[in-house]
Amino acid sequence: MVTEKGEKRQGRRPLIGYLSVLFAAVLFGSVFSLAKLPLATIDPLALTAIVYTISGLALIPFARASFTFERRDDYFYVVIVTIFGGVLAPVLLMYGLQQTAASTAAILTNGEIVFTIAISSIFFGEKPHGRAGLFAVILLVIGLVIATTEDLKALETTLQLNAGNIMILASMFMWAIDNNVSRRLTSRVSPAKIAMVKSLAGGLILTAIALALGKGSVIAGIKSDMWILIVGMSIAGFGGALLLFLEGIKRIGTVRTMSMFSLTPIFGIVIAALALGESITVFQVIATGLIIVGIILIGRH
Repeated sequence: MVTEKGEKRQGRRPLIGYLSVLFAAVLFGSVFSLAKLPLATIDPLALTAIVYTISGLALIPFARASFTFERRDDYFYVVIVTIFGGVLAPVLLMYGLQQTAASTAAILTNGEIVFTIAISSIFFGEKPHGRAGLFAVILLVIGLVIATTEDLKALETTLQLNAGNIMILASMFMWAIDNNVSRRLTSRVSPAKIAMVKSLAGGLILTAIALALGKGSVIAGIKSDMWILIVGMSIAGFGGALLLFLEGIKRIGTVRTMSMFSLTPIFGIVIAALALGESITVFQVIATGLIIVGIILIGRH
């Protein structure tokens, strides 16, 4: 009986991991539609500071309000994920989004998957197995590009390295470093604590920088209805998505997590269609099929 219960728990572990990442993809996919509204009137640095501070505060109950770690080197890892994932990456993303078309930005944000798997393969030995695994990653990349490209002209625009594109690609690289370092932490520290400390510390650092640069009036001038949107986006789209994402990394590893998280732009497209009335193209339907096949192959290899 004990053995059977142990096997059932072991079998549920990957399932919970996959479901966690799936819901994380849904929540984060909603961010790109929601963030466009406040970015039209609020400075990107000020908005990022608010979003990460709120998401960090919202995660405190899940982390049991604990800011201590058992091992000394855990603090070093926390500093790394805070700098790269809680400060540099979100700021670069927001400023990049402000200077880049939405369709182009959506394609470039998928670079996180490629960078994360590349870093994991080169430095940590966690990579897709064999030719089938490599083929699966290629399918994912092709599918992600197609999913967010309406025509060849849009693809040509994406390949132009203007300031906005470079900042978005840089932010994806920062998050890729964060993902791999977080993977090392999740073996000893709960995903809730990592998400809370990284978000709250990053948010407070960005708030201090924003205030030092004289952006306090921007924060004070935000209207009440916009605050409702920002709070909801912060708690669900950033805090909730990050918590579920890290839970996935802990349970199923970096490569499988990133393969599942590659569904984010697909959910983003669907949410945009439902909320904003945007149409779904044939390109996006084909891409969905490629991405699903890629996810299945990575899960098996």
